[in-house]
Amino acid sequence: MSSHRRCFPAALSWLLLVLTAGRADVVPVWPDDLAPARRTLLTRALAALEKNPAVPYRNGGADPAGMDCSGAVLFLLKQVGIDAPHGADAQLEWLKSAGRLTLVPASARSADDPAFAALQPGDLVFWAPDGPAPTRASHVHLYLGREADGHAVMIGSSDGRSYRGKKLNGFGIVDFRVPQVGSPTRIIAFGPPFPATSAPPPK
Repeated sequence: MSSHRRCFPAALSWLLLVLTAGRADVVPVWPDDLAPARRTLLTRALAALEKNPAVPYRNGGADPAGMDCSGAVLFLLKQVGIDAPHGADAQLEWLKSAGRLTLVPASARSADDPAFAALQPGDLVFWAPDGPAPTRASHVHLYLGREADGHAVMIGSSDGRSYRGKKLNGFGIVDFRVPQVGSPTRIIAFGPPFPATSAPPPK
């Protein structure tokens, strides 16, 4: 049985289905003033997961037959008509060239660090191998925000990440965690895949 989880905004009154552990309610609580374009992206991302609940991790994949991390982001952005490159580092450079990338210093090792104060639901978050020199992004996910109890989550594809102790292989929702000192990776940047003034895409 798959360990993929689906979670939906409370306003839509949808139920999280956990195929390996029964059922549980999960509520991403989005700010009332969240930009419409961000809200639309998040809602469609969750709907895409509902429609495709058992997509395995596949290196180089970007469709329901299998996805890697950047392929899942590519797939989710297509749900709102955004074309992006494939590859975590290519997506980082794509945001950087558009002036929409916030760099995270190597000292930021907690979600409470001021470096993450501007992080919002709908941002892409990038990881890279830890080290003193700048390096290429090796992983990317779409930040979903926090559940009703404050638990931070993100959506994408991974091979071994987990949601509240349940490991996931493939497309789904997992914990958002900031690697601590001594971890082999760290978060290096985040940013939105569209301008701040973007209108929501057509229905």
